[in-house]
Amino acid sequence: EDELRNTITELLSELGTSTSDELISHLLMNKNINVDAKTLRKVISQLIREGIILKIPDAGKKKFILRLSVIKP
Repeated sequence: EDELRNTITELLSELGTSTSDELISHLLMNKNINVDAKTLRKVISQLIREGIILKIPDAGKKKFILRLSVIKP
């Protein structure tokens, strides 16, 4: 899970914003990491509680958008 946490934060740093479905796609296609949705949601929830990422509602997509809470230079 630590490796997944690091990979998620790296991806969000590269992408800017993403939905959880988009994250799963990027993990599978770009990083060759096959992760089930339940594990991904668990790790994302931990990152949100720790204040590392933000969960923002997107009315247009009717989904939550994820992004890093502090954008690194």
